[in-house]
Amino acid sequence: MHYFIGIKAPASTEKLVKLYKEKYDLSNVYKVIPHMDDLHITLLFIGALPEQRLESLQQSLAALADKYSNFLVNVDGLSFFGSPKGPRVVYLSIQQSKELDALQQSVAAIGSEQLGIEPDNHFTPHITIAKKRKIDRPLPIQKETCTPIPFYIDEFSLFRIHPSKNPKYEAVQTFSLQQQPSH
Repeated sequence: MHYFIGIKAPASTEKLVKLYKEKYDLSNVYKVIPHMDDLHITLLFIGALPEQRLESLQQSLAALADKYSNFLVNVDGLSFFGSPKGPRVVYLSIQQSKELDALQQSVAAIGSEQLGIEPDNHFTPHITIAKKRKIDRPLPIQKETCTPIPFYIDEFSLFRIHPSKNPKYEAVQTFSLQQQPSH
């Protein structure tokens, strides 16, 4: 079984995803168009994980969640990885957030200590909406900004990947962050 740690994207991004999918005809250009229920921000890709290592990982993640309070981030547009003529991955971009960076670094530290996963110091928070191009002709995609869509990050999950299902990702356990007192 393969796993990753991530944050489920809010339903509030659905309209934006549909807009960009249609505008750039993504379903005809890319092999992988994630199911709406699978949209997420990856904090750490784990890959294959033996069952017996799950429990201690879950305990560490639960302890970590207790140290963080919920926080606000903004989805602010469309971007991509790869060449603008035909990106490998098209995604919704997320405004820089110190809290999100800190959470990701803490999760990566657990991955490094417990699972020997090399920390990646180039974290770009994003929500993938298309990947794996299936055509060779140029596909000019523009980086775009939109009216920010704010959402609270108040939890993250350990997801199990089911490659043959749709949606593919199953939350094995969800870890709630501390609630900040509302003003």
